[in-house]
Amino acid sequence: MAVSIGQIAEATQYNGVAENVNKVFGDNYQSAAPTDANRKDTHKFGWGGTDIPYNLTAGTLITADRLQKMVDRTNVSIDHINVTDSILVFTVPTNRQDVLEGTPVRAEDLNVVETKFNTSILANEQHLTIDPTNASALSATQQSGNPLQRTSQWQNQLVGEYYWDFQDYNHCRYFFNSGGQLRISLAMTGGTTAGYYNWADVINEMGTLSFTWNNVLQSSSITVGTATNKGIYDLDTIYGDGDGSTDDRGLLFSSSGVTLSGSAYGYFPGNANPYGFITGKGNYPAYAQQWQSAYSVYASSYSVYSSYQNLRFKLYGKYSQNGARVHFKIKLDDTSFDQIIDGNINGTLSYLMPDNITKNTATFDVNPDPVLHITDDFNNDS
Repeated sequence: MAVSIGQIAEATQYNGVAENVNKVFGDNYQSAAPTDANRKDTHKFGWGGTDIPYNLTAGTLITADRLQKMVDRTNVSIDHINVTDSILVFTVPTNRQDVLEGTPVRAEDLNVVETKFNTSILANEQHLTIDPTNASALSATQQSGNPLQRTSQWQNQLVGEYYWDFQDYNHCRYFFNSGGQLRISLAMTGGTTAGYYNWADVINEMGTLSFTWNNVLQSSSITVGTATNKGIYDLDTIYGDGDGSTDDRGLLFSSSGVTLSGSAYGYFPGNANPYGFITGKGNYPAYAQQWQSAYSVYASSYSVYSSYQNLRFKLYGKYSQNGARVHFKIKLDDTSFDQIIDGNINGTLSYLMPDNITKNTATFDVNPDPVLHITDDFNNDS
């Protein structure tokens, strides 16, 4: 809604720009519910800041104090998101950055604010990003349950389950809309069985998984898994892994299987060393070696070796408490292979929390931090 240069800004013109500012910095959808049909289109807007008036009646004089609130919110927004940009600068007089008290707002002043939002903040969904310098990576302090770890051997399937509590659904929205992330990483150590080496290859190459507004990001990984491109606005009230359906509707991420690097450990009858090295290439026979690797695949034949590509870590998600609670379920399923897996498995839960930013009259703040609860700690075999 560009307006004519030199014209004193009118209420209808101001209202249009103010609504855009509130759409990002405040919240134009405060009655949002996770059951809304259009949640993926509308719920991704809003950081929960204080709105500015956006329904002024015709004839209201738009003075400097109103423009100053716009400017402050715009500058906080530019600072918060992950773009290379500068604070607002007005064209008349040249390079003016302040707003003089009591001065009527000109049309070109509104144009500067509107352009900044349209080209730098809303364009390409930049409002959903966060400048790394304005975020804190924090370790979770769980409020209930045991740590997500297992030290005894297992054979069939391990399940870990936990949830994060927000104050309400809108608080959850503000966290994710402003670039907040919920993270998990797993590590396996200290085992000696064939099953341990197979699962350690899967788990220890996976890296950290970060759940965002629209996806699961995988970082610091050796082997890339498969994300389903689902975020907070794709969750349902069930995982879809058998808890009401089997359609995997809540599946967020599957790891890669055991790495096929052209070599593996395999058992061959008659071999003096039952765990021998196989090349896995062409039709060359397997032969034995007397060394081991931290990431070695144990199998009874190359066909079985290849089947270990089907070992998968899976991450599921759902919501409850009308969207104020975000649940995750981890599955390590070994039922098809029936191996004995020893060693230790540890889950580290953390989150990326947007930092507070204040500029003059505007404050960005999505506190309080989400709260972690663990309900299944890998110690109930299924």
